[in-house]
Amino acid sequence: MADATGPPQRPIAFTTSTPPSFPSFPLLPTEIRLSIWTLSLLPRALELHSPRAHYANPHNTSAAPHSLGPPPFQSRCYNPAALSTSLEARTAALEIYTIALPLASETHHRPPSDQRRVLYIAPDRDTVVLLGYEPAIKVTRLVGWFRDHLLAQAGASECTAASAVTGLRSIGVSAAQFANSQGAQMLKFIGRDVFHDVDQFTLVIGPMPGCGTEQKPPEWWDGGRCLLHEFEGEGKGEGGEEAEKYRGFQAGVGRQFRERDKWMVVGRNRMRIASVYFENGW
Repeated sequence: MADATGPPQRPIAFTTSTPPSFPSFPLLPTEIRLSIWTLSLLPRALELHSPRAHYANPHNTSAAPHSLGPPPFQSRCYNPAALSTSLEARTAALEIYTIALPLASETHHRPPSDQRRVLYIAPDRDTVVLLGYEPAIKVTRLVGWFRDHLLAQAGASECTAASAVTGLRSIGVSAAQFANSQGAQMLKFIGRDVFHDVDQFTLVIGPMPGCGTEQKPPEWWDGGRCLLHEFEGEGKGEGGEEAEKYRGFQAGVGRQFRERDKWMVVGRNRMRIASVYFENGW
């Protein structure tokens, strides 16, 4: 697994082969080209973190409950390359990435034109991962904004209620939200109200046993891929840092999230436990 404190180290591969290409791609029928573009759009994990808290931060005021837009979040995740490859690729991608989440700028001294970045999200395949501790009201507003946005789209396209996506299918939340003796009860309460239509809820644990993720991505991460490592059946005989992290969570604060030797149900299914790590580039 990649070290969260420094960029991952990979072996250097030397090759003289020519990068693969397909010059005949434009000659394919339009339907086949669009199908290929669509098949290239794989599920992603997308991190969101809050702007730095400061009284002079202009984004603090935009988190007011009466605000019409989503609460302020930042992200270093890249948007899919297909959105900027060609008009045809972008058209295919926008059929999948139906949510454009406005982001707060990481540097507030930039001109307004640089502060209009959005993160494109496919609600039926991408996993949104909230880093660090976020107030429940802010998480509620974010999920509510997704839900309202998607319901409006479903109504505009005359989709039936049964087939319409009414919220994010998959979401990850830091265990820091619930790292106390009443954490499981709080998660049950929030889960019934906020995550009731989520197919897969993931509790993300951090570098120390029982702790959540950091407040923001590591400084060395320039953007690119955010990945989740799910713990499934680990922690008994395996070694290594990841297994030790999972064992510590199971023996500590994680015990309250167990129901009959299984993780509690959040949303439509039993929740999963995972850690988050980052890789630069595509």
